[in-house]
Amino acid sequence: MVLAAAAANLAGGPWWAGWAEVVQGRPIRIVVPVPPGVSSIDLAARAVARVMQETLNAPVLVENQPGGGGILAAEAVLRTPPDGHTLFLGGVGSLVDVFLAAGRQPLDPLRDLVPVGRVTRDHWLVAAAPSLGAASVAELVALARQRPGELTYASFGVGSPFHVAAVRFCRGVGIEATHVPYRDSYMGDLLAGRISFVVQSSAPVQPHVAAGRLRGLAVLSATRLPGLPEVPTIAETGHSDLDYNSGVVLYAPGGTLAGAVSRLNAALNEALRVSALRARFAELGLEATEGSPADAERFVRWNMAANEDARAAILAERNVGTPEGRPR
Repeated sequence: MVLAAAAANLAGGPWWAGWAEVVQGRPIRIVVPVPPGVSSIDLAARAVARVMQETLNAPVLVENQPGGGGILAAEAVLRTPPDGHTLFLGGVGSLVDVFLAAGRQPLDPLRDLVPVGRVTRDHWLVAAAPSLGAASVAELVALARQRPGELTYASFGVGSPFHVAAVRFCRGVGIEATHVPYRDSYMGDLLAGRISFVVQSSAPVQPHVAAGRLRGLAVLSATRLPGLPEVPTIAETGHSDLDYNSGVVLYAPGGTLAGAVSRLNAALNEALRVSALRARFAELGLEATEGSPADAERFVRWNMAANEDARAAILAERNVGTPEGRPR
């Protein structure tokens, strides 16, 4: 089997003896900062875990720890030994600001955590409850300007990726709306019209848009989604500067041995090449992104820089200063 051969080849490396217990069946946990089934983070984690456990010949379990915009999940991982058996999957750049806004010790996602590899490129969607009465970005903007601050949007916490994306969108189109943070799923409230709109990864909302339960107003990508061909790109709505190149990264705790990171990266890349996984990602509106830990680090640095204005606005609202030593 190709995966078994790859594992055998990797086993010959000089670092392998220090991490041989992985192939002896010790479980690996992938901790995610969102509830089950409501984010591309969770859906991607489950798809990857199913394939990685074959590569590693060990159980790979997904553990949901929502709350605090990702703080609970990140802190759970940071408290574990850096042995490669507890991992974090998420969009970590905004966690810097989540920790600050909560008064926690600042998190450095390139020191306290070690990138194993980027997992996905996500396509993001602006979606609204039909009861809002907005069938386009222009109509959403008009409503928001008629009722400043009355429209609401949801996220999984202050400073979370969904919050950052929504602030970036609102600032870009020139509207004010009220943030409603959730610990658990907000989908029921969105479908019922108790939340006006969301800006989030397309995977969990795409089925609802396709079925008419939500209205897709714009895709924050350069091209339309194959599964939602009727939803325009954000550039087609007149806002070409609001593309949102996002994705999730798999991390190990800081201090994890380079050999363990390399082995996990090899297993992750093997999983991302499997055709069934790539097909599942396509169904979810995700793209698999193979690469090295260095590639993932470059993506994190780029993502943090690209969304700095939105994060600064969130921190300003919370009266929180910029941390010393933030990765640039």
